[in-house]
Amino acid sequence: MKRIFICSPFRSCDESKHHLFLAYAKELCQFAFNQGHAPFAPHLLYPQFLDDSNPIERSQGMRAALTFLSTCQELWYGSGFGISEGMKQEIKHARYGIGIPVREVIREAGSGQFIFAE
Repeated sequence: MKRIFICSPFRSCDESKHHLFLAYAKELCQFAFNQGHAPFAPHLLYPQFLDDSNPIERSQGMRAALTFLSTCQELWYGSGFGISEGMKQEIKHARYGIGIPVREVIREAGSGQFIFAE
């Protein structure tokens, strides 16, 4: 199994949008898992014990995420809700910091299933 780092938006001032972001991250993880990989989405784990609204804890969480990213074979990002500043940092680190493949995941028109963007 490849270790796949899942990257998608998390922060939102709108509580209803926050729930959409969490569901989206879970769906991306399920997509990677169904492909036979071991997904990891730090934004599903770290906010369980870190306060994302606290700048120090957010910075520590991002540092921990980038450390874990360095152990992954690929980064997959979902662009369905745009690309956040945190995502940009993770994508940049994957591409230029550690040189692993970065793949965009989108929903296929009509079926709504996830596919890779070309």
